[in-house]
Amino acid sequence: MLKLKTLLYVSTAAITMTAFIFAASCKKNKSTSTVAETTVSAADQSLAEKSFTDAQTISENAAAGGSMNYRVTKLTGLPCATVTRDTTGTNTVVTINFGPTDCICLDGRTRRGEIIITYPKGPWYTIGATHTITFSGYYQNDNAITGTKTVTYAGLNGSGQPYFNVTINGTVTYPSGKTVTASWTRVRTWLSGFTLSGSTPVWSSGIVYSVSGTGTMTNSDGKVVDITIPTSTPLVFTWGCKWIEAGTISYTLVSDGKTRSINYGSNTPPYSCDATAVVTLANGTQVTITKP
Repeated sequence: MLKLKTLLYVSTAAITMTAFIFAASCKKNKSTSTVAETTVSAADQSLAEKSFTDAQTISENAAAGGSMNYRVTKLTGLPCATVTRDTTGTNTVVTINFGPTDCICLDGRTRRGEIIITYPKGPWYTIGATHTITFSGYYQNDNAITGTKTVTYAGLNGSGQPYFNVTINGTVTYPSGKTVTASWTRVRTWLSGFTLSGSTPVWSSGIVYSVSGTGTMTNSDGKVVDITIPTSTPLVFTWGCKWIEAGTISYTLVSDGKTRSINYGSNTPPYSCDATAVVTLANGTQVTITKP
């Protein structure tokens, strides 16, 4: 009888412990799943935002006749891209061709294919002037960039800074075949390193610009995400840094209605070219991610 009671006690304890481990395992897996899903949206947003913003910076520099700083290395000085202009029609078409094979650019990213800018003949920086950016076989770090970015010059803001109204309808396709689609509106403002003399651009060192706006994204897991970048804490980009340097994004998964946020760093200069960002989950948990 004693043996039977002992056996029942041990069996009951084992079952209780198994149930506890199972419950803890389920809780852990649920938490891990939440972090992974949130991290996916954050990484997808960072990559898509940076990819389409870079394309505009490259386009503006090329169209304005600036030196293409996307050469292979600082030592060789060989160009990564050739720039051609076609003015035979009613529009000016500028093609930035990185070639059919990857070129390692000064920002450490590889590029191949073409960025194409089309705009009506006349000064680039005329209020209301619109230029359209498209892509042909364009890849950045083996991610295919497709779609259309429309940029309209809006003039100077209250601080005397040039700014643009931007519409993006595009897709980033990973080498795995997964896609991130973006339908965004943005306001892009030059904070420093760029001024206008009349309608003539004047470039200098220390280029910094900010981006704010709203829109939707379908992340690489197929989930639809509503995105807001506040004007009070816009995303900040600097010339030569591989990542978004500052600002915050709030995003809500349509499927659960819960809001998360990404913090890229303080909007107060000086900025640090930091590869990490902090994601705050809907339950308040914070996760540090590495920017793509």
